[in-house]
Formats: sequence, structure tokens, C-alpha cells
Amino acid sequence: MAKEENANYKGDAEDSTSIQPANIIVAGITGTGKSTLINAVFGFEDSKGAKTGTGKPITDHMDEYADPDTPIRIWDTVGLELDSAKTKTSIDSIKQTIADKAHAENHLDVIHAIWYCINSGSSRYQGAELNFIKELYSIGVPFIIVLTQCIDAPDEINRLEKEIREENIKNGMEEIEIVQVLATDYKTRLGTIEAFGLNDLVNVTLDELPEFLKNGFAAAQKVDKVQKRTRSEEIIFDMVAKAKNGFWDKVPLINYFPTNKKTYEMLGNIGKMYNIILSEEALADLVTNSSIDWDNAFSGLFNPFGKKYSKKVSELLEKKRNEGFEAEVDFGKWDRSAQVIALYGYNFIDTLEELWDRYTEDTVKNIDRDMVPVIREHMNRKLKRAFYNGNRR
Repeated sequence: MAKEENANYKGDAEDSTSIQPANIIVAGITGTGKSTLINAVFGFEDSKGAKTGTGKPITDHMDEYADPDTPIRIWDTVGLELDSAKTKTSIDSIKQTIADKAHAENHLDVIHAIWYCINSGSSRYQGAELNFIKELYSIGVPFIIVLTQCIDAPDEINRLEKEIREENIKNGMEEIEIVQVLATDYKTRLGTIEAFGLNDLVNVTLDELPEFLKNGFAAAQKVDKVQKRTRSEEIIFDMVAKAKNGFWDKVPLINYFPTNKKTYEMLGNIGKMYNIILSEEALADLVTNSSIDWDNAFSGLFNPFGKKYSKKVSELLEKKRNEGFEAEVDFGKWDRSAQVIALYGYNFIDTLEELWDRYTEDTVKNIDRDMVPVIREHMNRKLKRAFYNGNRR
């Protein structure tokens, strides 16, 4: 969009943008015209691609674009495709960007919306792209579908828009706005199709900004929590793998020492995911005093033939899967150390999430000796519930 056109909506939206510009993630597979859209929004004169503008890399999969004369900042997904590996990487990058905004000093500075670009020449709206949109939509950030490169007959474009709306309704996404856009003039032998729809897209976004702000803030908190879970679970997987591959971890009685060491390291690293730094003294307290009784220690580490403990850990992992964790951990008869580590890892995540919800973020971050007994009490209560089906506390 040219600079002089910015004034057309900047003045109208000044009240809503003087405090905070709209932060938008732009997504869409290759060939949907994301770069052209970004260039048009910021009025870049070079039309060869958004990379020639003022974008700066934020991650390997995300670039940021901003202009002081434009009430919108854009985060552009890079190299987005629909195959499973790249899709997961792209979604993880988008979630991380949203989660990072949860810690901005300015609480209004969150991701407000996602513009998802679909080429209007697409023949169908289904399959991989629909699933990709469903996963993005489930994040909770407000969503706008942008039909780009609208050069076909209006009836054809309207047909695609209708199909998209119908599919969205079937999949519980009826709130998604759809805007038709031709970002730049398109020349044909019969004449030129003038650019249209960009002001509509910007104005829809800015008009909804107060609602987007509220939902965007909630989504940032939600995604931030999921990201903490994901990274914490990766720490558990890493420690479980080390225990399963360690020689001394499989030797009864001796395995107490490597298990203790790995549990120390794991709890310390998981704490960091929640911005909590645990001292050596605090870790020693939690590891030493967070247990049920001697029977638990014996069954967990020293008795490779006990099946009750393995069953309880398996039940815990199944519960975690039902709660949205991957929890894909399999144990053999001699993987007692790995089982104990998994048990304490998931128990610790549960405890930190409960405390995070119950106390203010600053209280949990600034953990001290007075807070360690609270964590220990929560961990022990959860362990007892896991092993005594809630009958003992």
C-alpha cells in the first residue's frame, strides 16, 4: 500500500493504534503471494519480494517487518510447506513467536491476529491445508483468511470463498473472517485489473483490534504454557533416554546414585523453562524429600521384578497423553531408573503448572526457601494420588 494511502486509514484508526500497532503473523504456503501482500502493506517500491524491505530475521522460520508510518507490524513465516515435517516446524515457530510475546514488558504487545493467505486460484479447500489452518486456529489467536491474487472471474472467487466458509463451519471455525485481495495492479491483454481489498483487510484488522487484543493476550498466555510443557517434556525424554542407555542405571541398589544425579539435573532444567532457578539446596530438598515411602523407593529402583510400579507409571503416562502431552515413553524390565525419572519429571511439571496458576508469575519466579516446602508438598500429594488412586493424601 502506498504511503499516501496509509493516511486513509491511519487517521480513522489513530485512536486504536496510537497505543499499540496491530501485530500480525502472515502464513501461507509458497505461491500464495505473501511477499506481494507484505510489500503492498508497507508501500515498498521494489516489488521483487518482501525480503527487499525492512524485514529482520527473528528465527530461522520468521522475519519481522515494521514501518513507523504503518499501524501494523508483520511476522512473516518463511519456507512454509504442507509436508508433515515442515508443517510441524512452521507451527512450532509460530507458537514460539506468540509465546515470546507473552513476556513483553508492554502487555498490549501481543500477536493480535494471523492472516492466512490462500491463492484464489486454488481449486479446492480441504486436506492438508485445511488441517494446517485448523491447527493454527486452535492456538486461539484471531484468524483472517486472505484470498490473494484475485484475478479470476468474481463468480469463481466467490464460489471458493463460499466453500471455505462452509468447510470452516463444519470444523467449528465459523468466526474466521475472509477478505478478497489483489495486492497490486494486474495487467492483461484486455486491460488492467486494479488492486483492491487491501484497505478492507487492514480496516477489518484494525476495527477488531480491541477484541483481537483481548483474545491475543489470552492466546499468548495459553500458548506460552503449552510451549513450556513441550520444552519440559523434551527434557524428560532426554533424561529417560540417558537412563535407558546407562549401564549403572540398570543395576539394583547402585542405580540410586545415577538416578539421583539425573533427577537433580532434570528438575533444575525444567524449572528454568518456567523461569524458576532452583539452588542446589532446593534441588536436594525436593529430590530427597519428595517420595511416598520406602516401599515406593524399593519398588521404583531396587526391585526389577515388581510389576505394580511399572503399571502405575504406565497409567500416569496414559493420563498425560489424555491431557495433551506426547508421553511416548516405553519401558523394559530393567528400565527402573528411567521410570522413576519420568514419574518425577511429569509430577514436577504438574506441580509447577498448578503453582503458576495459583500464584502470581513473579511469586513463582522469585522462588526462595519459603517456596520450596510448598513445591515439595504439592509433589508428594500428587505422587500419593498417583499410587493410591486418591485414597491417601
